[in-house]
Amino acid sequence: MRKTLLLLLAVAVPAALCYDPLFHENLTEVLPSTGTDGDVAIGYFSTGGVWRTDSTGESTYYELDSAFSSLRLLATGRYGLTSSHTVSALLPAYFLLSSPGDSTGGGIPNAWVSLDGWMERDPQVLLRGAIRIPFKGALESGSYREGEQNLALDGSVTVETPISRAYGGASIRGTGGIRYSFWSWGAVPSNSLDLPDSADVRPATEVRLQGLLAIQANPELELRGGLEFATRGDSDVRTNEGTTGLENTGRSSLDLRAGFSLSRSDMPLRFDLYYRLDGENVGKEWGLMVSGIGLGLGDLFGGISSGGRS
Repeated sequence: MRKTLLLLLAVAVPAALCYDPLFHENLTEVLPSTGTDGDVAIGYFSTGGVWRTDSTGESTYYELDSAFSSLRLLATGRYGLTSSHTVSALLPAYFLLSSPGDSTGGGIPNAWVSLDGWMERDPQVLLRGAIRIPFKGALESGSYREGEQNLALDGSVTVETPISRAYGGASIRGTGGIRYSFWSWGAVPSNSLDLPDSADVRPATEVRLQGLLAIQANPELELRGGLEFATRGDSDVRTNEGTTGLENTGRSSLDLRAGFSLSRSDMPLRFDLYYRLDGENVGKEWGLMVSGIGLGLGDLFGGISSGGRS
């Protein structure tokens, strides 16, 4: 019984990943006109338990018998449309390495296309609009799936403000965004016996915030650390009887994030560590993402030009 319960709880694990592909690299500067930029990040993530909200609205933490672990990839390509606007395409992928049961899974869950543009240059303020294009499982296999199969629109603003010029300078980088999801047919995230297993489901509007302190330790090395927070309310389900709110399906997460960037022409290494501090209806996940290790999209885009990232 305990194993069965934990497997059911594990359904919440992919509902909110520790890192969000769109927010992994928030631009703080746009590319020059016709400039290009591309890379591939690779990461390892592990989940040892889940926070699950019961019918009374109380959130309880459950340890899993064995951890979920997965390998994640994020391919990014960018192009400077003008001197003030950059278009980006992001393609996340994953491979399940281990799970509490005999689950298998892997593939490409969706893609993001975004447009960043200057609002102010001093202080640096960028606006971003993005659309998530779900592949509805067409590029995934196995019983384990990551990501949501809802078409979504995301709007955000990123601000970078210097706070010190000592030792190369330090700055605060903040991003706030709102994500709206559309209706999509899929599994109903509820244990209610009155609802079908599948129906039209729409997640609630999501708010996501990120705040990082960045320190330029020397001309080549940047250190950064901060927090990421995401929250949204209960999802809705639509059946022949009408639209119903799914109680206790809302989620929230608070993650610690730290990393560094090594801006050398021969090795532009980037490292990001994620650790979930608290949450609701999400997995307690930790992981790391690394880019600049020889995997890139420069050949596909005809060259590489640097662009600011958080």
